[in-house]
Parts: sequence; C-alpha cells; structure tokens
Amino acid sequence: MQEFFLNFTKIVEQNAKVYWSIILGIVSCLILFVIEAFHVQNMIVALNSTDQQVLRAAIEPVTQRYTWARAALILLSIFWASWEYRKTKQALGL
Repeated sequence: MQEFFLNFTKIVEQNAKVYWSIILGIVSCLILFVIEAFHVQNMIVALNSTDQQVLRAAIEPVTQRYTWARAALILLSIFWASWEYRKTKQALGL
C-alpha cells in the first residue's frame, strides 16, 4: 500500500492533470447543481401552480436529466484521470 502511494505521488508530481481532472469533475457537478436549482426555480415560477403533483410531474424529468448529466461528468472525469495516470505511469516506467 505504501508503494502505491509513493508511486501515485510521483505520478501526480509529473502530471498534474490527474489531480485537476478530478477537481474539474467535482466543480462542474457543483456548477450543474446550481444551474439545476435555478432552472427548477424558474419552472416553478412559470407554472404558477400550487398543486404539488403538477409541480412534481413537471420538474421530475428535468431533474432526472441533470442527475444523468452529473453522473456522466463524474464518469468522464474518472476516465480522464485514469487515462492520464496510466499514460504517466507508462512514461515513468513504474
């Protein structure tokens, strides 16, 4: 386990894209969450309804799309990080 962390540290020192890809994935998910909140808030105002079932039926498909988009962003950032990790690991010969 100690060897893994030492190799990981060497790889991140050589290629900071491993570290930044994860940070970019998390930040983009947070930004998408804020955009979702504004979108839902604007939908509620535009619908001008107090019926909870109507609001739920209108908002649920939108929130589901945002959920899938956030999942895709996380998977993309993990894929990017592992690709950069393997590329650097091969270049260093570890």
